[in-house]
Amino acid sequence: MKIPNSYISKIPRFFTPALSTIPQTVMDVVRDIDESGGKAFLVGGSVRDMMLGKKHTKDLDIEVYGMQPDQIQEIVEKYGKVMDVGKSFGVLKYYDGKLEIDFSLPRKDSKVGEGHRGFAVGTDPYMDIKEAARRRDFTINAMMYDPITEVLIDPFHGLADLEKRVLKVVDKHTFAEDPLRVMRGIQFIARFDLAVDMKSFLLMQKAVPSLAELPKERIQEEWKKLLLKAMKPSLGLKTMLDLGIIERYYPELFKLSETEQDPVWHPEGNVWVHTLQCINAGAQIIHREHLRVREAFVIMLSILCHDLGKPQTTIQSEDRISTPEHESAGEVPTRAFLNQIGADNETKEKVIPLVKNHLAPFSFYKAEFRKGEKITNGAIRRLARRLYPATIYELTLVAEADYMGKGTRFDKQDENFKSGAWLMERSQALNVHRDKPENIIEGKDLIALGFAPDPVFGRIIQTANQLRDKKECTRNTILEYIRMQITTEDALRCLQQLIEEDE
Repeated sequence: MKIPNSYISKIPRFFTPALSTIPQTVMDVVRDIDESGGKAFLVGGSVRDMMLGKKHTKDLDIEVYGMQPDQIQEIVEKYGKVMDVGKSFGVLKYYDGKLEIDFSLPRKDSKVGEGHRGFAVGTDPYMDIKEAARRRDFTINAMMYDPITEVLIDPFHGLADLEKRVLKVVDKHTFAEDPLRVMRGIQFIARFDLAVDMKSFLLMQKAVPSLAELPKERIQEEWKKLLLKAMKPSLGLKTMLDLGIIERYYPELFKLSETEQDPVWHPEGNVWVHTLQCINAGAQIIHREHLRVREAFVIMLSILCHDLGKPQTTIQSEDRISTPEHESAGEVPTRAFLNQIGADNETKEKVIPLVKNHLAPFSFYKAEFRKGEKITNGAIRRLARRLYPATIYELTLVAEADYMGKGTRFDKQDENFKSGAWLMERSQALNVHRDKPENIIEGKDLIALGFAPDPVFGRIIQTANQLRDKKECTRNTILEYIRMQITTEDALRCLQQLIEEDE
């Protein structure tokens, strides 16, 4: 298969270490295909990443020319399990427990309906390489690499764009057919520190209304890549604002760009600027903590949403700007935003309490060390219970990002975020840093005291927890009070009276 010289880019020497990490299985399959009369190339994101000096990923795409799907399957099956989930579209999926590879034929997609899936796919094993690459979204993803000859096939000059850190659309006609490419471009900008060229920006902007055609699950996946894979997610968020996506689809975020802050406490600028700085700090934090995807996504969404209550609570007087109760006011806009991106209930149940309590670490620390107020163990247990199923550990990460997102202040003395470390130490001592508090008594304790199982048990246990947290009562003391009662209703009434004393 002859490749025109005009399609070939010279690979800079400093990229070659990444190319040498291509898995042996890939090399074996590619050689087998070559010896059988076909030609196989690595394509897409794996080539882009190797050109950035990154090692291979677990997920690879290989495009095969000069062969039919059955021939490709026969070869690939020698090396492991093959799933033909996409065979009708010219795609075979190989998986060996560690490595996942998509083998596909060159194809041309034709728009026949709305959304990301509204395409008719036509495959052609003998398609011109440049025409096959034309269906790619951006030039940096339209490169192909021949691991046998070690040649980079680059008909749209993606390597040059990657070196210049420019995001450029491959073809204006094919790009416009899939609105998801707008969101993909946004997360690429953030992940690879790219600037979008003007023609491509206008193409992306024109496609913004079509984002409404996409299912929320697909949008959420791009949000996830933006927030979890980029070290500067703010670059993608800025682009979303410039394109009009934020204003059109996420009004809760857009209002942040119109909400000013007190310059003494927030010299960095308005709430949007503060949020962007926080989200960049969050990206550093989740990588430092080596969080799993689900937990990292919760943290980053909580950071993104933590000040959504400020637009409706901001009060501007002559000498200052304040936002009383903005934590609790953040619940409604946070829920609306999470619904818009298709977040599941488990994610919502963690993000919302983190937003509603994001000032707690600083508030507790300030009360204890600046105001001389004693923060009791009960107060920390109650915080853990309010947060559940989120945790104090997760809260300290959100609060740290909020802290680091502030501009330089004249009284900013604790660069290491002392309030977060202090709260973690206190909560770890109580074993509530990663879970809600355990009940101080259980139903089996009440049965041991002679009470028959009763629906009132649950209320007794909850009230006992309140006695521990509000009155610092010990387990033995609580059980002694209960022991002296005749019925469960008497026991509940006794504990409630103890709580009400001196309140």
